[in-house]
Amino acid sequence: MNKKELNELKRQIKWENDALYIPRIASAYASISSEEKKVLSYDIKDFTLLSEEEGTLYLNIMKKSLAGQLGKNLLQFRFPRENGEKNPAQEKLYALVSSKLEDESLFREFVDDILENGHYANHVFITVAYGEYSVPLKSKNLEASYEDGYKYDFILVSVTPAQQTNIGLFFNRDTNEVERKVNSEMEIKPTPEDAILYPCFSERAADVNHVLYHAKNVKSLNPFFIEDVLDCAFPLSPLDEESGFSQMLIGMFEDRLSCDVLTAIHENIYDAIQESEEDESELTYSKGNVRRLLEVSGADEVSMSHFDDVYAKVLNDQPIKAVNMTDLNRMAIKVPDVSINVKNGGDTKVKMETLNGRKCLVIEMDDSIEINGIELKP
Repeated sequence: MNKKELNELKRQIKWENDALYIPRIASAYASISSEEKKVLSYDIKDFTLLSEEEGTLYLNIMKKSLAGQLGKNLLQFRFPRENGEKNPAQEKLYALVSSKLEDESLFREFVDDILENGHYANHVFITVAYGEYSVPLKSKNLEASYEDGYKYDFILVSVTPAQQTNIGLFFNRDTNEVERKVNSEMEIKPTPEDAILYPCFSERAADVNHVLYHAKNVKSLNPFFIEDVLDCAFPLSPLDEESGFSQMLIGMFEDRLSCDVLTAIHENIYDAIQESEEDESELTYSKGNVRRLLEVSGADEVSMSHFDDVYAKVLNDQPIKAVNMTDLNRMAIKVPDVSINVKNGGDTKVKMETLNGRKCLVIEMDDSIEINGIELKP
């Protein structure tokens, strides 16, 4: 599943869309404490009978469940199989899709599984939306045709926290006084902690062997949900890959890493992503690929002699995704009291030179420079 396919599906999540039909949406509200996990309500609604106001609230949860960046807080997992046996978690999800949410017992079992193994606290609202997307075929003139298209059936699962909100101060007309008003209800905001799309929408069709996992942000990946609910292996997180690559460079080069070599490393990664036929979220560097990257970027022989040991120690010889090795949008340069953000492609204008016996960052100037919105002529 690539960015283009993800965006195509996200665009369909809107009210009154003939291409995306949502027959049913199931929900469960649970209270969780150290003593017990109790489901207070189950409900399966006919989505087509909801008012636009209520339906839009559910659609907002669905949209947020697909928000983010592939390879960062949106991760694709392939269900592992041992000795050719079917994967239990995959079978559960496949059964839910096949049931079209018409079997409430399957939904209740799935909710119990999430509550038992997902490690949540306080109150959560779990929704499972079943959808049918009529995928249009693209003709030679790029016009979409639904007549001979493919129907993609899927479920979108969202686990959203609920919390009591403090409303604040209000004017009471009966007493002519300003009073504090307390909200005793639980508010559910459309920001899921965890969510999954199954099956994946790959090559504009259903890929039942993969699931797309969503975390609220890159720092909040839930290993319990990934390993115990989805039965998938928890990989190095994007943050682990990002910090691991940086630590590997520091361990290899020590004080031998120059600005030119570091800039070349990031430029070569950026160029590889731009030139790759793969989606940027899927381009992965093996240990051997990283070695070749450093060599063509100008790493010295002494530093390269430490590569194998440092890579094994820091990254456990695991491959890493290119998007986690460099920022695709900018390069951040910091010295005491000064921070410079350079867009990719502009880093060639920043060089390290020695002036009057001191190391300096030199920025190549074009026709003008802007400081706090004020344009100055060089």
